[in-house]
Amino acid sequence: MTQLTTLDGTPVSGLCFGAMQFGGTADEAASRALYDACRAAGINWFDTAHAYTGGTSERLLGGFASPEREAVLIATKASYDGGAGRANILRSLDDSRARLGTDVIDLLYLHRWDDATPLEESFETLAELRRAGAIRAIGVSNYAAWQVMKAQAVAAAFDTRIDAIQPMYNLVKRQAEV
Repeated sequence: MTQLTTLDGTPVSGLCFGAMQFGGTADEAASRALYDACRAAGINWFDTAHAYTGGTSERLLGGFASPEREAVLIATKASYDGGAGRANILRSLDDSRARLGTDVIDLLYLHRWDDATPLEESFETLAELRRAGAIRAIGVSNYAAWQVMKAQAVAAAFDTRIDAIQPMYNLVKRQAEV
């Protein structure tokens, strides 16, 4: 298994902070306080997405992390809307990089399974982005175990791999335990 690291090579914290509500139920001041509390507690891994709070989550997180960008790992997700096709991955990646104020996304997740797009199209695109240095790691979010295994096999065909999975898991959705 590959150990995720920050840009300066520090291993990422065992906990990741989800910034889904930055700019939503947490206004900018509350979001800043949450970010600062995480950093004070040693958390250096932050998760956001193209879709969270209309892009405000990415913009705020990018601003907070900017002075210490190499010391934190930022994960974001390709757009939830529009599927996992090449054009949508590229468009949402460009949007996310601009909002986050960074040229490189540390960890880019496919936000959800897309049965309308061949996995080959998705993972060829992700493999190219990794080789070009636009992303450092590949993840999948909200995939069932069988979908992860199928995607991993396709990724291997493009000489790449899935580095992280983010299964849906909460008090109601507990299938990950099985």
